[in-house]
This record gives sequence, C-alpha cells and structure tokens, in this order.
Amino acid sequence: MAQKKEDERKVALVGLGTDLKAADFIVVAVPTPINEALPPDLKALRIVSELIGKNKMFAYFSRRRCRIGVFMLCSLPIPVLAQVGIAAKYVRDSGIGTDPAVVFSENFESNLATFSARFTGGGPSGIATSTDHATTSGGLQSVRLRPNTNHGTLYRQLPTNYDTLYMRYYVKYLGDVSHHAGAYIGGYSPPSSFPQGDAGLKGVRPNGDKLFISAFEQTGGQGTGQPNTRLDAYNSWIDMQGPSFGGLFFGRSMLVTENVPLNTNNWQCIEMRVKMNTTVAGHDGELQLWINDTSIQNFVPGFPVGAYDSAGNWVSGVGSGFPGLQWRDVLTYGINWIKLQNYSDVGTPYDVLFDDLVVATSRIGCINAGLPAPTNLRVLP
Repeated sequence: MAQKKEDERKVALVGLGTDLKAADFIVVAVPTPINEALPPDLKALRIVSELIGKNKMFAYFSRRRCRIGVFMLCSLPIPVLAQVGIAAKYVRDSGIGTDPAVVFSENFESNLATFSARFTGGGPSGIATSTDHATTSGGLQSVRLRPNTNHGTLYRQLPTNYDTLYMRYYVKYLGDVSHHAGAYIGGYSPPSSFPQGDAGLKGVRPNGDKLFISAFEQTGGQGTGQPNTRLDAYNSWIDMQGPSFGGLFFGRSMLVTENVPLNTNNWQCIEMRVKMNTTVAGHDGELQLWINDTSIQNFVPGFPVGAYDSAGNWVSGVGSGFPGLQWRDVLTYGINWIKLQNYSDVGTPYDVLFDDLVVATSRIGCINAGLPAPTNLRVLP
C-alpha cells in the first residue's frame, strides 16, 4: 500500500510534446498577478495550450490568483479542450450557429424539405438524407447528394460580400468516379441567388460580369469516367495562369505535389479559408486548406515555394515563393456564396455525403466531441 501511494505521488515536469504523448492526465497551473486591478497574464497558458494542441492532447486547466511566480493548483479542474477555432467552444457543435462569427450553419438534422429550403440550385431527386454520419457529430443524419439528372447541389447566397471567409464541413465519398464533387467558395458580380454556369471562364463572363471560384473536390480522373485518386483545389479566377483549351480556361489545380488521398468511405473534416486580394491589381489573396484539423497547404504571398506548370497548375517544391492570388480585379464584390455539389456526367456515378456545415469569419476547427471529466482524482498529503 505504501508503494502504491508513493507511485501515485509521482509528478513529472515536462516541456516537450514527446513527453506529453506519454501522459494519461495533464495539469497546468498558471500564475497570475495578485493585484486584482491588473489583468491576468495568460501568455504561459497560451503557449502550453498550443503545445498540447499540436500533440492532439486534452488538458484540464485550473487558474486562481496566486503570487507571481508561485505555481499552484488552487481549485477543482475545469475541462478545457486543447483545440483552436470556434468549434472548441461548442460541444458537438451545439449552439455554434449563434456564435457572432458564424455566417451560416446547417447540421442537416431537420427534414429534407426544411433544410433544403435554406439552399437553392438542386432538384428534389438529387438530394436525400442518410443515417450515416461522423462519430463526432451531434446529430443522427447527413445529407446525401446524388449525381443524377438534376445533380445534387446545395447553393447558398450569403447576405453580403466578405473579404475573408472560412467554411468547414464533413464529407464522405462513397466512390471515386465523379466530375465535380466537393465544396465551393465563390463570388459573383452581380450577386446571384442561384448557381451560375462557370465552366471555362477566367474571372469574367462575355457580358462583363465578374466571378471567382475556389473549390476543394475529388480529382485525378475528372471528366474521363476513370477513378479519381485524390483531393485537390480547383480554382477559377481573373489571373489564372497557363493557356486556354479551345478558348476556355478550366479550373487550375493547386495540390499536385501534396497528392492528398481521396480516402473513400471515410468521414473527413475539411476546412477552407479564402482571403480576397485587397487592391485591384494586388496579389495578396490567400487560400488555406485543412483536413481533420491538419493544414494541407497555406497559399500566401511568398509561400509555398514552387512554380506554375505549362498547364497553369501550381506545383510546390522547386521554384520561387508563391506569388499570391489576384482573385478579383474590381473591389465591388467579394465572397458572396458557398456550395456543396456532386456533379457527374461520365462513368458510374456515386453518392457523396455531407454534414455539419459551418461558414464563419474566423477559424472554425473540427467538432469538439467533448471529454468526460475525470472521476478517479484524489488529493494526497
């Protein structure tokens, strides 16, 4: 019994992520100023939170006003998820739609008629529900988009133009043959309540209307009827590189080197960030993509290193810093629509499931599944 108590008293002071991975439970005690007139100094807490988050750990933080430099546990632990983004505040996304940063959210838990009324662009035969859903989801169903005659499309016009926007969603590809299946962030000038025909356009229509599109979808065999093998960005914008094809400019790929696997029949949490260029001729537009909270690539001026190939696709690895994106050449419009889509006109089509869609002006992150508070805690003298 004495040896057991001695083992229970063992505490290790760690500072490296590799040490944290071996821990069953982590306690972080943070000193704050004793003078209540001073704001608490939380720099240490932020640093530790980032360290824990990078190692996919959970921690319980306790804070009380103690003398500067004295590290103590002063109260019962409060559970805090080591996770970034809006979703960290809402267990299983419950209430996330009320967050001030959220522009739009849909968990597809209502009946088909109710949630489809919040979108336009798809026919009833192209949209259905499924009881299949991600294990972290707070709901019991997802939306099934079918690539039939009407094509599964859920399009949403946003209330205004945004210069930076994030979109997080869960997706499960039930097969690997499709023409365009994924999520899309874009802008139309003038704005449109319905999705427009955009194929082959380089940021402008023959009548002078403007547009840009940033998509994250399956690719590798697009338009051939052959299996797709990976996920990639598929972008159309005013400054697209490379030549036309029969006078048309089709979307450009951005993740050729990264070779992100399609991962069929598995739920994936995907997030996109689009930042518009801030001047008419500027190339300070950005694009970032995450899968399961891991950044796949962050396209910003100067990074990553690479070059556009002869077809106008970006290939990371050898070359110079990324030149940035000129999404638009007028500042009168920005991001004003989002879309989920499963479109296929070749080969054997497959359905695609989507769930837990959130659009916001700041980082969202994957669903906070929550952890039960530990029950086997005791204080030893």
